[in-house]
Amino acid sequence: MVAASAKGGREGSDRRVCRRSSRRPRGPRSRPRSRIAGGLAPAAQAEAAPFPVRRGEVFWADLSPRSGAEQRGRRPVIVVSNDGFNLTPSWQSVIVVPISSSETQARRGPTAVPLPAGSAGLRRPSVALCHQVTTLDRAKLTERLGVLPTDLVERIGTALRAALDID
Repeated sequence: MVAASAKGGREGSDRRVCRRSSRRPRGPRSRPRSRIAGGLAPAAQAEAAPFPVRRGEVFWADLSPRSGAEQRGRRPVIVVSNDGFNLTPSWQSVIVVPISSSETQARRGPTAVPLPAGSAGLRRPSVALCHQVTTLDRAKLTERLGVLPTDLVERIGTALRAALDID
């Protein structure tokens, strides 16, 4: 008689095959942590940003958590993702460029696009940090500040191509 392991089965063997259960444990920690770690409770995520967004619009967004030199906290961002994605209700993420009013950031070179005060509702001169382009869940977008003029959106596109080395 051939051993069960050689045949790949249990025939002729009383040995039991143990398998891991794919079920999650029950109890207070059985809920996935990622929904809580995202910054907004599930109920708040469902209510936030139910509106369509468009390329070139500026919103307040929650950029926490972040690490290192990344822009963090509540700050304005520019939506740069394609409107084909932006206008699809089931598409939950948007690509954004953070905005800073730091004069140091304004000297970063071709990936930092100056934005004059008053552009898209910005109160002070600012800079679009195209070298820090990132993806956010739509729920992190809150108040809409305004829309950038077409020429600034084109300059941001040029800066993104420079940051990503795309011709």
